Order: sequence, then C-alpha cells, then structure tokens
Amino acid sequence: MELLQILFLAVIQGAAELLRVSSSAHVIVAEKLMGLDPTAPQMTLLLVMLHTGTMFAVIVHFWRTWRSTYFGSLPAFRINARYVVSATVATGIVGLLLLQFIKYGAAKSA
Repeated sequence: MELLQILFLAVIQGAAELLRVSSSAHVIVAEKLMGLDPTAPQMTLLLVMLHTGTMFAVIVHFWRTWRSTYFGSLPAFRINARYVVSATVATGIVGLLLLQFIKYGAAKSA
C-alpha cells in the first residue's frame, strides 16, 4: 500500500468520523474502490490506527475545554470522577450479565 492511499483513507476517516455516519464503512468502501482487501490483517490494523488518530485529534482539539470543565476545580473533578467511576461500574455489571446470558443461552440452545 502506498502512502498516498493511506493519506486518502485518513482523510475519509477524519471527515466521516465527526458525521452521523459510519466512518468505518466509508473507509472499507474506499478500500474496495481502491482495489484493496478490507479483510486483510494489515487493513484491519490500518483501520484501528485511523480511529486512534482520530481519537487523539479530538482529544487535542477539545483538551482546553475539557480541562477547564472537568479539572477546573477540585469539587468539579470529584463530581466528574464519580460519574466516570459509576458509569464504568454500571457498564461492567451489564457486560458481565450479558456475558453470562450469552454463555448460558448458547449452552441451552446447543
């Protein structure tokens, strides 16, 4: 794969990521149109790296706003930290329950 192809896919990823559409689907369609195999392991790695690059770009862009909002004072930090911990614990519990449901549901149907 050439650098120009990677840059083209990166532009598609970056533009589509902030829209209400699937950026992954756009990149995969572009890969197919360019004659690349989206199922190849190196293409999966590229897609992950494109998403990682987009994530870092968003963090850099919004960092000042987030820092002043979430870390501006100790009380604000504590409140937001509680929200993050609560959401993480709740997500973990739901995930574990779903995992058990899927395991036992699959075992019963097999």
